[in-house]
Amino acid sequence: MALPKKDLAILEYIYDKSCGDLDQPVDVWVHFDIDEFRPALRRLKAGGLINLHSIADDYTISHFGLGQVSELRAGRLNGPARMAMLRNSVVLWLYDCYIGDLGPVSTEEFSATDKASFLGQPYRGREVELAVEYLRSVGLIRGLQVDQSSHLFSPSLTARGIDCAESEKTVSDFLNPPAAGGATFNVRVDGSQNVVVGTQSDFTQNNTSGIDPAVLAQLTHFASLARQGAPSYGLGEEQQVEVERIAGELEVEAGGEAPDRGRLRGLTDRLVAALAPAAGTALGGMVMSIGEQAAQAIAG
Repeated sequence: MALPKKDLAILEYIYDKSCGDLDQPVDVWVHFDIDEFRPALRRLKAGGLINLHSIADDYTISHFGLGQVSELRAGRLNGPARMAMLRNSVVLWLYDCYIGDLGPVSTEEFSATDKASFLGQPYRGREVELAVEYLRSVGLIRGLQVDQSSHLFSPSLTARGIDCAESEKTVSDFLNPPAAGGATFNVRVDGSQNVVVGTQSDFTQNNTSGIDPAVLAQLTHFASLARQGAPSYGLGEEQQVEVERIAGELEVEAGGEAPDRGRLRGLTDRLVAALAPAAGTALGGMVMSIGEQAAQAIAG
């Protein structure tokens, strides 16, 4: 689940101050400004991530909120995913500069943008330097290097870099397009139905959304798998119904003539979150992984 920066700051504060104790109340206003953060607190409460403990305006973290923070912090340790997202973000930042006719002085300026974080955590300087060097080495960006600096001065996208940004693919997928006609295979989980998991190569769709059809196919594939496997995740009845409902909505949106990118992002994030309790099972973990890749793809 993608949370706004302020929402995430409060949620993690409550988590840390309560040490993950569901019954430990936390006074958030000793640390946050009431006028600035009150809307964020309301959103967290409406989303079931925190609970009001007393009329004194103390809050406790919920089971759902606890799971979200734990998942978030585990995700931040995923180095390859972190670097992959960083490379995408640098390309998109330079594309915004290209469209806006802006000329950044150096790639160091990236760290001050709203794209310079992964799951709410800022990228380290060394990470940005490595991403810049990689993108330069594969011919997506260019600029001047001075005194052995890893940063580039007067950075810009190459023609190939512009193509990458406008393809709406990840840097990795743009540089290494998946082979057509991927294999499909069956995964058998004891006590469950068979669920087909794999790549989808026969997806065709006419749409006017401007979204890469390959991304739409990826989202449809994820939604279909999640729905098919719902009875096999060991979820409670309400959780299973929720997974099936969101998966159905995502399939319909991705298969429409004019799918909305924002709605696709929201539904994908919600479906990944709904599957989180099943991540410990063989099938659930596999479908979760496919869902996280789909979420990254639609996020650009």
